[in-house]
Amino acid sequence: MKVLVVIPARYASTRFPGKMLAPVVGKPLILHAWENATRSSRVERVLVATDDERIATVISDAGGNAVMTDPALPSGTDRIAAALGDGADAYDYIINIQGDEPLFSEQEMDRFIDELDGSPMATLARPMDVAEEVNDPNVVKVVIGARNHALYFSRLPIPYNRDQTGGGEGYLHHLGIYAYRPGTLKTLLSLPPGRLEVKEKLEQLRALENGIAIQVVLTSLHSIGVDVPEDVKRVETLLSKAE
Repeated sequence: MKVLVVIPARYASTRFPGKMLAPVVGKPLILHAWENATRSSRVERVLVATDDERIATVISDAGGNAVMTDPALPSGTDRIAAALGDGADAYDYIINIQGDEPLFSEQEMDRFIDELDGSPMATLARPMDVAEEVNDPNVVKVVIGARNHALYFSRLPIPYNRDQTGGGEGYLHHLGIYAYRPGTLKTLLSLPPGRLEVKEKLEQLRALENGIAIQVVLTSLHSIGVDVPEDVKRVETLLSKAE
């Protein structure tokens, strides 16, 4: 299976401008995601799709490949498509990983790829074990069917626990890592934003609204992203424990 990883990395961030260049354990944040991806034994090529020359320079100085894209692009998926052009068809899957999640290791990447079942699209989720996360709208939940395909994603607690038992048990926390078939990527970009996507502010709902199946691979990974400056210390602590 031929797999390409693309890491969208824009400079602007409402809560943490320039976070992709923020030092984390002595090196820019974006380098952690890039290094993890390049160490995967299942990945043929890694690209960083960025809108900033400074990010591109960090990647090229490390020996990687960065592609400049328009800062005005509305999403990471659009940035990936712009970076690839017609080159997507050379691969079986294109994987989108977040440049601000340095805890997604090469081992997790290998296992994710090994679990892909040929679906048009795939993503990751982990069972929740913290009750407080269930009601946090920043923690996206996913409900899956018998074949581990997504039924729905929401910022609200789904499925609704009528009896209010079990704390966080039975809920799945969606992790924003995606694998696309080349044709799926093109189809998604040709579609307008969906009604549910607009309401929930969740881009993946565009696929479900248009009948595109999303395989959900279950993981135990407790990944956190760097959204605000305070997250840097949390991530550094977790990275030091993983060494």
